[in-house]
Amino acid sequence: IQERAFDILRGSDSHLLISSGTSSGKTEAALFPAVSSIFANPPSTIGILYVGPLKALIDDQFRRMEPMLKDSYIKVTGWHGDVGLPEKEKLLECPSGILQITPESLQNIIASRPDELERLFGELRFVIIDEVHAFMGSERGLQLLCCLERLEMLAGCDPRRIGLSATVSDPGKAEEWISADTGRKTVSVTDKSVGGRDLKIFFNYFPAKSDPERIRVLNRYYRELYSQIRGKNCIVFTNSRLIAERTGRSLSKIASKYGDDDFVFVHHGSISKELRKEAEENLKSETRKTAAVATVTLELGIDIGSLDAVVQIDAPYTCSSLVQRMGRSGRRGDDQVMRIFCRQDADEWWSDLEGIPVDFLKAVAMASLILEDRWTETEKIPSVPFSLLFHQTMEYIKFGTGARFSDLVSDVLSMYPFRNISKEDYAVLVKHLISKGILLKSPDGTLLLTDQGERIVMNRDFCSVFNVRKEIEVKFEGKPLGSIQEYPETGDLILLAGKIWSVKSVDTRSRSVEVAETDGNADTVWKSGTPATDDRIMQRIKEILESDRSFGFLDEDAAKVLEFCRNRARSSGILDGYVKTEYGFRVYPWVGTESFKTLCRAFRIICGKVYERPPYYADIRTDLGWDDIWETVAGYSDEKFAFELMRPEERLFFGKYDKYIPEELLFKSFSADVLDFSYRKYLGIDRP
Repeated sequence: IQERAFDILRGSDSHLLISSGTSSGKTEAALFPAVSSIFANPPSTIGILYVGPLKALIDDQFRRMEPMLKDSYIKVTGWHGDVGLPEKEKLLECPSGILQITPESLQNIIASRPDELERLFGELRFVIIDEVHAFMGSERGLQLLCCLERLEMLAGCDPRRIGLSATVSDPGKAEEWISADTGRKTVSVTDKSVGGRDLKIFFNYFPAKSDPERIRVLNRYYRELYSQIRGKNCIVFTNSRLIAERTGRSLSKIASKYGDDDFVFVHHGSISKELRKEAEENLKSETRKTAAVATVTLELGIDIGSLDAVVQIDAPYTCSSLVQRMGRSGRRGDDQVMRIFCRQDADEWWSDLEGIPVDFLKAVAMASLILEDRWTETEKIPSVPFSLLFHQTMEYIKFGTGARFSDLVSDVLSMYPFRNISKEDYAVLVKHLISKGILLKSPDGTLLLTDQGERIVMNRDFCSVFNVRKEIEVKFEGKPLGSIQEYPETGDLILLAGKIWSVKSVDTRSRSVEVAETDGNADTVWKSGTPATDDRIMQRIKEILESDRSFGFLDEDAAKVLEFCRNRARSSGILDGYVKTEYGFRVYPWVGTESFKTLCRAFRIICGKVYERPPYYADIRTDLGWDDIWETVAGYSDEKFAFELMRPEERLFFGKYDKYIPEELLFKSFSADVLDFSYRKYLGIDRP
């Protein structure tokens, strides 16, 4: 990978996509040629821009790069909300070397210092976009493309872009995204080969809380889990902060009984950065073993040294995530090792489908797709991001003396993210903003910000295009432990950082609480979104249930559970697509989340009452026959039926700034980016 990337960067003028497995040397493949360039021929401005999706990833790369380059006199500067002002001012006074930054901080520099960009970036040569797949499917990634285009125009630079990813499934799509409207093609260097993969799936059934056996079963489960991590450097991945906290606390108790104190750490986005850093440093230690129970925060490329194994609690949300997490082990040429612990809990509504453990089936399907097909999800790029268009319009006008609509069309609408938005629709947006008192049109046609518009753009969070929930800081003896989302009462118990804390005081002015460590039981719930399940995963689950195949990655008990699942699925009728119920039908479409929800919209028009359990089944209350229902569903074929598929009470606010977008444009966004009619090909509607 490194040799091929070096040849392209030295021997051509193209952009570059480096797509290869975790720990295959992607960062070095991008950095060595770029650093060589600015070392041999130093630019008079910042020479390399490194953009990362997480502050923690930027900090980690900073720790890796600064000592590496200390004798080169190439300065490395990290820039995000947690970096101190003195370091930023040094760079602004004497711009040089490598700038590591988030899209939001880059947006802030471009918006607040347009007249200084040539001095800061005039000779910028390379833009390295780390974890490019994490940007591609979001408005945040499109915001980054807008920033880069504005930067190049205002600074007069023409840098080459280098995208890095371990899980790009469609290099062609990623190449187009990286190239955007730069006039340069992107060349891919890919290596889909991986070393050995040692994957095993276990199944665990938890009785109901009323069953006296439950405690014994849970204790056995956590002891088995602990046996997989004891004496190893490893990460235990979970899909939520709550499960991370529960798992971390239970494993810590077992560790104490074995005398393995300070072995288990908890790592997620609501843990203080000090405690997260402690966990990361312990994982990298060569003198001790550490287990970190984590969410997505340790999934991306933070350097945590050589891991012996990775454990996953429940099936992850996506195959892409599974590949990333499994790839955290197997560093330095060893096999990747992952153990997936699937659960069926009699007290959890989500844990079974007609008695079938769906999480277990999802894990089997995902393992099959990764190991056999080498498949991961393709990122869906928003096609008509009106929320981002509002944001970029306001940013453009923000620090100038106003702009004419023709200026907005040539400088804003022309950018790659808005290629599918017409000039007519842009005019509708601008007229709406004038009517709402956000913009003012002067007699000569110049558009200006009103006082209301000024308040919007001067908000400290305006540079981000995603909503950030403000959390309440939790402190112990004045030191931060992490944060929670709801104010507790004095005396309440909190589960945080794998320990139980009693609330001693609550300060609403500083949005903080003071706690003391205690014992007992508590749960702390954090709300967050859930990524959609892809059509192909659901189709693979169905294929597995319909077949008699065996899988070597199942332990003996799990293999027996799979056989039970197949027998249950065949006898229950769920593989037939629907079953008759007392009030109508229960439909099993075997399609992904977005396709499923679009299909349920059609059912709702026809039948009225529909209960959804995405993406597994929908209960329809109706007196109609199935043939009548299906004939009508088949008629809803594409976006032209979008208006009918929208619920009367539905608010079309999906993006951060959608509240400023007129309804007719929100509706177009809903049609293009929310509805998904791909269920038709899986259900036979579009077949001859």
